[in-house]
Amino acid sequence: MLYRTSGAGSRLRKYTIGPYGRVTLHVARNEAQRVLVARTEGRDPASEKREARLRLVADRVDDLVDAFIKQHVSKRRSAGEISRILKREIVGRWAPRSVHEITRRDVIELVSEIVDRGAPVAANKTLKVAKTFFGWCVGKAIIDRSPCEGVKQPTRETARDRILTDDELARVVKAARRMGHAYGGVAELLALTAQRREEVAKMSWDELDLDKRLWTLPGSRTKYGKQHIIHLSEPAGRLIAGRPRASPYVFGKGQKALTNFSNPKKELDKQAEVFGWRLHDLRRTAVSGMARLGVAPHVADKILNHTAGTISGVAAVYQRHEFMHERKAALDEWGRHIEEITSK
Repeated sequence: MLYRTSGAGSRLRKYTIGPYGRVTLHVARNEAQRVLVARTEGRDPASEKREARLRLVADRVDDLVDAFIKQHVSKRRSAGEISRILKREIVGRWAPRSVHEITRRDVIELVSEIVDRGAPVAANKTLKVAKTFFGWCVGKAIIDRSPCEGVKQPTRETARDRILTDDELARVVKAARRMGHAYGGVAELLALTAQRREEVAKMSWDELDLDKRLWTLPGSRTKYGKQHIIHLSEPAGRLIAGRPRASPYVFGKGQKALTNFSNPKKELDKQAEVFGWRLHDLRRTAVSGMARLGVAPHVADKILNHTAGTISGVAAVYQRHEFMHERKAALDEWGRHIEEITSK
């Protein structure tokens, strides 16, 4: 089909509908009518078709994932895990394809296959990462709509509520002390400080002021990118001071921080005779224990470094007090409590 880009005398444009035989005359006339309608709307169907072909070649999923990791993911604390999911699931499945070809059905099939592998939680994480990636593509005007729109989480996850009893906590802490190596130290310090696993495992000596018993976490190492100061109780300070300074990391070896958690965890469970719990449960156990000791919820929120806590709304906008004195008192009291239950 030939048509002019504007009025009489303007440039002729050729639009190929398809090969005679495979395309009937009736279908060709309908397609020609569609092209003419687009032309009256001021569009240029031939140019649109050519640009679409170019986009299919240029906007490859693997290239866009690399750009997404560099521009967005690399700045996040969980960059390693997100990058692995992107490379394994997204690139591994759609690498040579254009992002414009990925449909909602493709996303559903990907997530369903991960569930069929017996990994429903991994399927949820993959869907979350895919939504962020395709949302980034929309924000960059690479695609108009995300193929993840309307795709529901395949598995409903229930929030964990495991809290160790004082007897279980005492057995875990004593077993951690008997283990002696870096993992035992991390487990005990998690119980004493109520901080996150990766934050404790990658604690460096230059973050510490042992004279003042303060640990300053830089924003680059916290979940929400905000500097966090943690008071170290007497047993926490004693534990850290007893670590060898053979590494930049308190619980490291050579130039590397502790990264192996699964095998030592099994040993800790066996020695403590406490099962069905995770290291993150120590954080919940600590804050629940502090509540029993009379620590106010807003103070506990500050200890946990939560951004959305018990103080919210307009009050949160104007409330900038860090409650350092109250946090110190709470962690000291909690440290004494752990010392008491482990001395029995």
